[in-house]
Amino acid sequence: RFYHGNKRREAYATILHSAHIYVCGAIAAAQSIRFSGSTRDLVILVDETISEHHKSGLEAAGWQIRTIQRIRNPKAEQDAYNEWNYSKFRLWQLTDYDKIIFIDADLLILRNIDFLFEMPEITAIGNNATLFNSGVMVIEPSNCTFQLLMDHINDIESYNGGDQGYLNEIFTWWHRMPKHMNFLKHFWSGDPDEKELKTRLFAADPPVLYVLHYLGLKPWLCFRDYDCNWNNDILHEFASDVAHERWWKVHDLMPENLQKFCLLRSKQKASLEWDRRQAEKANYANGHWKRNITDPRLKTCFEAFCFWESMLWHWGETNWTDNATATATPAIPTASLSSL
Repeated sequence: RFYHGNKRREAYATILHSAHIYVCGAIAAAQSIRFSGSTRDLVILVDETISEHHKSGLEAAGWQIRTIQRIRNPKAEQDAYNEWNYSKFRLWQLTDYDKIIFIDADLLILRNIDFLFEMPEITAIGNNATLFNSGVMVIEPSNCTFQLLMDHINDIESYNGGDQGYLNEIFTWWHRMPKHMNFLKHFWSGDPDEKELKTRLFAADPPVLYVLHYLGLKPWLCFRDYDCNWNNDILHEFASDVAHERWWKVHDLMPENLQKFCLLRSKQKASLEWDRRQAEKANYANGHWKRNITDPRLKTCFEAFCFWESMLWHWGETNWTDNATATATPAIPTASLSSL
């Protein structure tokens, strides 16, 4: 590619705020961009809730850290999932770049998408005939656009309560790109043909999809043995072992110093086992709850409290010592996470 005059500045960007649980996802996303052959800048916006330790992992993965102040959604309930998601508007303040490809932190780049930098603002996939999905977007940073977004923050009613609905109200004229550029991990109930097609797409090697977007419970928050969305009835529409395995292949290509940011906390281990037991009680036909867990993270602990099995008793599960899937043995303590 050749530039005439001043070289255009282009970058991939994502954002993390209010939680550390997406740090592993952002690290894997960055690595997948590099594995695709892209050398564009990687910029991540983080707020004060992201620790210095987690920032060090993000930087090691290739992200350039930009610290921001969160923007509250004035129509959200306190402590709700969407309370701070208007922080995404800060992307338009990255005016040292001409073009940004925004990506959510829960996706993988399977094929190089640098060609999207040729597209105008807003370029995205359609959720339906009129609305776009904000998980992957081409944007053009501008302080004027940022101010426009802020000026109407108290007036506009988002159709989904979040930034996606708000942005659709602002950018009523947008440019549609193929769904392969942001392919959602989701199956419509009762459509076996669709399920078969999507499963083939998830497994294709070399990949057919450009971007695979992980909806539902995230791969790094499940045991690697199978997609834990199978253990919750309302999440079956997001369950795919093939897509799950694809994410873990990227994880396994990452350096060990980055994989350590994907360890499971004790509470998450207990939560996974709780869901597995509920699936067993419901006797879900998919049978994933029968599988033996071999994920080494099960017995790796970096916290002061490692006896996650005892949490099940406090949550009301009295039969917590006879589980053949995850035996109630002490976890193997490792170095504290802050030293990893």
